Amino acid sequence: MSGKKAVDKVSKGLGSLIDEFASAVKEMVNAGEETVVHLAVGSSRVIKAAIDATGEVTKITVETAGNVVGSVAQGVKNVVGSPGPKKGEEE
Repeated sequence: MSGKKAVDKVSKGLGSLIDEFASAVKEMVNAGEETVVHLAVGSSRVIKAAIDATGEVTKITVETAGNVVGSVAQGVKNVVGSPGPKKGEEE
């Protein structure tokens, strides 16, 4: 797949993805939610943007995919929390 038609097809597909992404971010901002957005770039880099409840982009970084996976895993661990005391242990 090469040539002008292929490039036009890819450009159109990327345009649709960008439109959907922008729409999703607008929904979150309209709901008054602060969010962090991760966009994969290639196989090893991720663009990370923090968007506050007003829609302002407050921080943009480029990270390795491994760092993002680690931070997401840590966030899940923090939300879920560590298990309570084992049977027979005091709280």
